[in-house]
Amino acid sequence: MPGPGSKKKPKQRTPTSAKIGSANSLPSPTDAYVREINDAEGWGPVADILCLVFEIPGASSSSCIGLKKVHANFDAIYRKLDESCQRYSDNERIVGGVVVIYSKMCADSILRNKLHERGLLDKLLPLVDLESSRYMALRALSTITHHGGAAIRKDIARKTTSTLLRVIDQFPDDKIIGELVVTVLSHSISGVVDGDKITDPALFASIDLRTILKVVTDNSKKEWASPYLINHALSLLATCTLNASVVCKAYPPMLRYLIAGLRSPDWVTRCTSLGGVIRLHRSESEVDMRTLDPMKFMACIQRGFAGHLQDRMMDYGLPRCDTFLTLSTSRDFQQAMMTCAQDHNVYSLGLKMAEYILRTEFSIADGMFQSQDPKTGKLEVMDIGLPFVRWIDALPPCARAIRAKGNPKEEDLADILDIKFQIMKQRIPDAVELARKGLKRNSGQAYFYYAITLSADHTEGLRAAKKGLKCKQITPFVRFQLMQRAVEHAGDMGIMILQDSPAVGKARWEEGIAFLMSALDDAKIFVEEAPPDNRHMNAVLYWYILLTITINGPDLSTDLRELQSALKSRKVADDFCAAIDIKPPRTNLRLGQETVIRYYTAAAAEFGHVIAKAASEERHETVSPEKLDDDLSAWLDGTHLHNEPDTDLHGLHPKVNTNSVALYRCSFCGNPSAALRKCSSSAHAIFKSLADTSWSYRQWLF
Repeated sequence: MPGPGSKKKPKQRTPTSAKIGSANSLPSPTDAYVREINDAEGWGPVADILCLVFEIPGASSSSCIGLKKVHANFDAIYRKLDESCQRYSDNERIVGGVVVIYSKMCADSILRNKLHERGLLDKLLPLVDLESSRYMALRALSTITHHGGAAIRKDIARKTTSTLLRVIDQFPDDKIIGELVVTVLSHSISGVVDGDKITDPALFASIDLRTILKVVTDNSKKEWASPYLINHALSLLATCTLNASVVCKAYPPMLRYLIAGLRSPDWVTRCTSLGGVIRLHRSESEVDMRTLDPMKFMACIQRGFAGHLQDRMMDYGLPRCDTFLTLSTSRDFQQAMMTCAQDHNVYSLGLKMAEYILRTEFSIADGMFQSQDPKTGKLEVMDIGLPFVRWIDALPPCARAIRAKGNPKEEDLADILDIKFQIMKQRIPDAVELARKGLKRNSGQAYFYYAITLSADHTEGLRAAKKGLKCKQITPFVRFQLMQRAVEHAGDMGIMILQDSPAVGKARWEEGIAFLMSALDDAKIFVEEAPPDNRHMNAVLYWYILLTITINGPDLSTDLRELQSALKSRKVADDFCAAIDIKPPRTNLRLGQETVIRYYTAAAAEFGHVIAKAASEERHETVSPEKLDDDLSAWLDGTHLHNEPDTDLHGLHPKVNTNSVALYRCSFCGNPSAALRKCSSSAHAIFKSLADTSWSYRQWLF
């Protein structure tokens, strides 16, 4: 299909009435340009004639730099075009030509805002109902919404949605109307529902979102639906899931369509669909804040585990399982507290607690010394002369006691106590800051890296996790904590990067894929090597399932037979939670992967052909030239801003070359990054993270 610029453009002719009068005056009512416009074929020539008549600098189809010059004389140019619209308000060719010029100006944000304030939509909307100008008006709306900011997109949604739904219902078999309406809806409705929360509740409530979801879903399944339409439809569906989750969940075809996107050959489509699924359940999801009640835990242990859980633990090695480590550490901790109550040696207590902290997550119990009042029989808190009452409050004084000894080899232990105290008090930023300071003294302490991974900063968290996993002195508990944090940080970063639609083959694109692959690699190791009763096994399995589906795309079986083992392990992980009387939290990831598993097979059957078409070899850049003048597309698309981002939203992304992707992961630590150096003295590529200044030049040579 020929796109913009594929036809040879005829040499431009100057209208007989061109350049009549000054810049601030209109030609006379008998202007010949009106006759020439009426005789012109196509909207591009109409716009060119108007540009020449009103001396609009550089705005013809042969130029793409004129918008800068329009700024200097905008008021005069607008006044002439507007007066022409008013004088010839019954001439749809002139009004349409002016709208085309305005649409091109909308590529510039400042001009776009000025035109919007002056009522551009009021001029454009009536043209949608005229047969001769309907395609042009919809194309102009598409251009305006594509370049429009959030405020303009919301206003377009407010003023045009009902008209667009009416038109597409009136012409259900018109592929041009279908494509343009879906495109405009995708741009404008996204401005209403996008963001962390709805910023205009009244507008949101006024929109019939269920009908919109049905329209874009139904039109995507039509035989004539183009990749351009399908990609815009999927983008809208994914954007709606956060703030319109109730509507989305009430319309299952939309969910199946979105999940079918996970089978696309296109990485951006798959990650967009995954992001939409994950956001779908955010409003109802729970935060994983599980704590361990020692008394309840002991009661469950005494009751015993089911046979299949005991078999798993015996196969793994009972002393290495988290349940055994938690029990033994709890016993050791209570004994250490009883000893401290007798000898008041907080230094010795601190050394023991530092060891326990590196052994298991629930190492420090929040108890206290108590005695029974002989008169009332009630338990009362005992003050036995220690610098703490609650056991958790023993951490800071124990850290001070260790530092007071002045032994350089024990400085890390004091920091570990302080960091654990801040973590237990939910003061994560303070814990991270203490860990950063500790790393300046000892960059080989894995627990410091673990504390940093608790930060919400994915970049710093992933870097810390990868470096921590390379530490020579690391306990199994800290290793698996770092690994599960690496999965979460890398997974989130990969999805966010690829949802931003980086251009094919660019560093940012391959970096996003590298993050996802890194997350899947770590998830696979965790599932295979971590204790079966590890409390993070559920969350890592959720990531493993979703990443396996996303990365494999169309190569995965529609019945998900490759994931049967992981799905069984997920059930076992839930059984371990139930065995200690803990209900697995309904986290965002848990609900998301449940939705994917529930709909995946049906989604592939219903929408598989739609998704395959969206990533077909044929690139669909504009609407068909058979029904909409190709020169109009070229005229409108001829404006390119120098600061546009390097993206390729609807282009076909080729299958990933994993060898190429591996080059964006550090050959030493495996940390994915675009900021990597290559050895200049070797013919082979080896990379090192620019952020890690501690490594010597020799370390990144063979």
